[in-house]
Amino acid sequence: MSINVTGAYVYFEIPILGGIPITQTAVSSFIVAVLLCIAFIKLGKNLEKRPGKMQVLVEKGVMMITNLTASAMGKHNVHWTPFMGCLFLCSICGSYIGLTGFLRSSTADINCTATWALMVSFIIWFNNIKNNGIGKFLKNYINPMNIISDLAQPLSMSFRHFSNVSVGGIISSIIYAALTLLSTVIIGLVTSAGWLMAGVLIIAGLLMFFMWAKKTNKLMHKILAAVTFAVGIFGMLECLGIISGVPIFTYGIPAVLSVYFDFFSGFLQALVFTLLSMVYIGGSLPEPEKTEEN
Repeated sequence: MSINVTGAYVYFEIPILGGIPITQTAVSSFIVAVLLCIAFIKLGKNLEKRPGKMQVLVEKGVMMITNLTASAMGKHNVHWTPFMGCLFLCSICGSYIGLTGFLRSSTADINCTATWALMVSFIIWFNNIKNNGIGKFLKNYINPMNIISDLAQPLSMSFRHFSNVSVGGIISSIIYAALTLLSTVIIGLVTSAGWLMAGVLIIAGLLMFFMWAKKTNKLMHKILAAVTFAVGIFGMLECLGIISGVPIFTYGIPAVLSVYFDFFSGFLQALVFTLLSMVYIGGSLPEPEKTEEN
């Protein structure tokens, strides 16, 4: 049974080490990992010298992430391409999985993005120790600003990704609730005025469309005519007792917001997180010649 906690629900606990909670985020992340593994295995099998459409798309995607890695980290770090590609796909799929309606976006949980950010930071620290030695690495922390800088890096990366995904969902929910209330108020006013008012709105909507919006050919005029007609239709149906409490203003508008918050923002945050990871890790892995000179 789910346990209601702040943030993700806990489905159950594994009774070891004091109890390991299995949350919505863990389930979503596991499903994303399994689906990506299946996709990688399937797309990587039976490669042809004369590729089909799917193989061409996959090869183009691999080349894009390879070129991006070489550009951001240097050609000597191009072997980091699989890691960066995996990070990008886990991020974007982790955001999009919330669109299913019954799974939670893993990137909407600070624990997920913080884990990725810390993983990037550990890689950077390991590279700095490997290249400069433990003594020089610890010597940098004599300056308190270096400590603040190293702590701020994973914090900023994790909170940037988490906040943009989670806040988008919150804003969409608030707007959906406001549109539901607006629908109830307006349809309620039409219903209380009777079927005659609903009929007037239907006729007004048709006249506005054919005698005004169609001539001006402006989108806003067409939308106004369509909304007037729809309010009249739904008001008439409620007056006749056929339907009740349909939130008409929630159709269309939340979908438009979803295109930005769920699709565009999810893609953008995945790209930004991956690019920052490339830049930070690339900065800790200079070209061999520069390492020898130092």
